[in-house]
Amino acid sequence: MIKPPPPGTRKDVTNGDAVYLRAITENILGWSEPKARLIKALANDDFLLFAQRIMALKPGLQGQPFLEILLRLREEEDNMLPPGGFFPVAEALNMLEDIDRWVMRHTIAWCALSAEDADAPMCCVNLSSDALLNPGFSVYVRSQLKHQRVAGSRLCFEITEPDAIAHPEAALQFIRALKPQGCRFTLDNFGSVKVSFAHIKDLPIDYLKIDGSIIQNIITSPSDLARARAISLTCQRLGIRAIAQSVEGKAVLAKLTEIGFDYAQGFGIAHPGPLTKAR
Repeated sequence: MIKPPPPGTRKDVTNGDAVYLRAITENILGWSEPKARLIKALANDDFLLFAQRIMALKPGLQGQPFLEILLRLREEEDNMLPPGGFFPVAEALNMLEDIDRWVMRHTIAWCALSAEDADAPMCCVNLSSDALLNPGFSVYVRSQLKHQRVAGSRLCFEITEPDAIAHPEAALQFIRALKPQGCRFTLDNFGSVKVSFAHIKDLPIDYLKIDGSIIQNIITSPSDLARARAISLTCQRLGIRAIAQSVEGKAVLAKLTEIGFDYAQGFGIAHPGPLTKAR
């Protein structure tokens, strides 16, 4: 049984939310019974793991490949629907942690196929707030690593900046629970609201993923370039690796390299593809 997050952390489905949920499930996904459909998808492994490569920009970092794990529903892929349409439905139904557990189990199983390879990829997995708030989730991760004989260093967990701000103690406890296993941690979407390192000082994170709203305009916007440069410099001083999101062109990539970013990710580097074909 999955322990629910503390009172007040889950979203109740109000009348307005219920109307929106029906619109999503019926008009976009074509589902009449969304909860039953998601339960069936979990039971029948109807989800697909995709991966997007994260490229190292510095020679000393080009050893271990770096992938972000992404999730699609098989019928989205088969019917060419936009990816991720089921996420608002799962969130409204309080099923995000169930999906996170599915992702963890199958990601670790994929890692186990190359457990003996010295250059096997590290997999970055996005963490929902439900999983972050449940201490049982880190216990589940440890049990899967042990069961499938996979080193924790193969995993990196991405915690969104809003979740880290809203739940700093839960974020710290989650990191402390899995850091001894060798797992690493990324603060995602940094700078999406404002740039501040105040909430980072107590979190032992390894990577900072800079929001695409800053990165996309560094060629045309002097203020965004200045912000990106300042973030890169601060990360260097703090011993944190900086990752640029939403990189879509060579000019942006060259500028990121020039100002000292460690990694870059985006369609200009690699499009997501099935994890089974990743290296």
